[in-house]
Amino acid sequence: MKVGIAVKLGLLLALVGVLAAGVTGFYAYNSSRALLVDSAKNELLTSTHVLARRITLVREELSRNLQTLTRHPAALAALQAANPDQEDQLATLFRLRMESDPGYFQIRLIAAGNGGMERVRVDRDGKELIRVTGDELQEKGHYSYVFDTLRLAAGQTYLSRIVINRERGSHSALGQPAVQLAMPVVDPQRGPLGVVVINVDLNGLFALLAADLPQEYQLFFANQEGDFLIHPDRSRTFGFDRGRRVLIQDEFPDTRDLVEGRSQQVMTDTGIASDSSAPLVAAFIAQQASVASNEKGFILGLAQPRAAVIKQADALGTVILQIVLGICLVCILLAALVARAVTRPINLMSAAVEGFADDDSAKDLPVRRRDEIGALARSFSRLRTQITQQVAELRQSRVELEHLAQHDTLTGLPNRALFGDRMEIALASARRDDARLALLFIDLDRFKPINDTLGHAAGDLILKEISDRIRAHIRESDTAARIGGDEFVVLLRNVSHPDDALSVANKIRDAAALPFIFDGQPPITLSVSIGIALYPDNGIDMLSLAKHADTAMYSEKARNRMFATPEQD
Repeated sequence: MKVGIAVKLGLLLALVGVLAAGVTGFYAYNSSRALLVDSAKNELLTSTHVLARRITLVREELSRNLQTLTRHPAALAALQAANPDQEDQLATLFRLRMESDPGYFQIRLIAAGNGGMERVRVDRDGKELIRVTGDELQEKGHYSYVFDTLRLAAGQTYLSRIVINRERGSHSALGQPAVQLAMPVVDPQRGPLGVVVINVDLNGLFALLAADLPQEYQLFFANQEGDFLIHPDRSRTFGFDRGRRVLIQDEFPDTRDLVEGRSQQVMTDTGIASDSSAPLVAAFIAQQASVASNEKGFILGLAQPRAAVIKQADALGTVILQIVLGICLVCILLAALVARAVTRPINLMSAAVEGFADDDSAKDLPVRRRDEIGALARSFSRLRTQITQQVAELRQSRVELEHLAQHDTLTGLPNRALFGDRMEIALASARRDDARLALLFIDLDRFKPINDTLGHAAGDLILKEISDRIRAHIRESDTAARIGGDEFVVLLRNVSHPDDALSVANKIRDAAALPFIFDGQPPITLSVSIGIALYPDNGIDMLSLAKHADTAMYSEKARNRMFATPEQD
């Protein structure tokens, strides 16, 4: 008797029903633990509020420390005039403060004038404290913790955004999560003369605050937009610093109300992520920044594994779990047998479909089976033979069309569209690496008379030869393109000096000046006009560079000047 796929599927569905009965019993057991989970949520919420209060107390302590330092006579004296004695005294105060609080990365006195030059600076470098002096002091006026703080009144605290510290030469703080708290140093007659900035170790601060929490508690901290700043998995923190967003509302959907301001606290019972080893019970609160800050607010949360929450109830469900596990074991064994019989030929068919263009993909098809799958396999094998050739032809046509869409049909050089794409990529790379590049506009002089005299066929041969000569004198990393009838452009990447671009232009000019020889025709000589525009001297985008290179090319025709003038914008 032939057993069809319908019978096998019926058996599988029957097993799924048995399994569903077991899952129903399991969830019935879980529902009995709801009160225990709710109690854990309330406890987590209370602990989160306590932790938030401790964070506020730490911030207030930092503000008091800043007030002590900004009101010290040495701070004002060091900003009013160069005074080594006062600066030494202030550096000693900074050092004493950092010795008493290992969570401080830096303390700095920064002047309001002179580009925000650091006047007194003490850094933590491992276990040592280092005073930075002389040429190592830096201008910081362009940082918000300087110019925003200078707008505040005396005694007001500024809180920076919490980011990964990328400031050059910051010793232990470099590459670490940090936050700057600052306060202006104000002269009653002259106004704010500078700021005192304390750079705080974010990880160290939260490790200290969470030290008294139960060991199984997990701490989460995010900004108001939802970007993780503290997370048990450090690879998920500060995603925006690596060009991606890792958001609390994606990991804990219930927190979206906190991010969007619709609620001040949320309790949830969910898995931490798709790859989580165990679900979590968690509580989160939203807290607004209580001082002047670029951060609108923060989201603080505590969580613990759900397994730890319900551990006390495990004994009550032992019997139910044993029954469910027994049923599940039987279902798994039966499912394995049925799945092997049903899914193996289906998988073979799926593999054949995925490898449709592979000549060997049809060898393992179950064409000898006498059921519905065998009939389907034989039909597929015939179909594959018929359309494989058509697929190959379509792929070849697509490749040819893509090449034609991006290249000049006469010379084979990239066309205007492809050159534009490569130019944008090169500009982006130059901006990132602080590199230079050059754009060359090349125009054939007196080319129209050749077309009119010898015909377009001879003109086409000259254009092909010119394109080959240009290609022969540039690097593989450079790009040459034909953008018009007798107009060419060349992109030179990583140009160290303008003379390098001039050297390439001269080589192209010399190559173009070599005679063109045709059968039965006297040698033909041409000259070219070349205009050069440099990034960033003549522009920072493709439009401005092209404009300057074109202008320089026509300027060379008229006055023998090849380079564009510097950008004046």
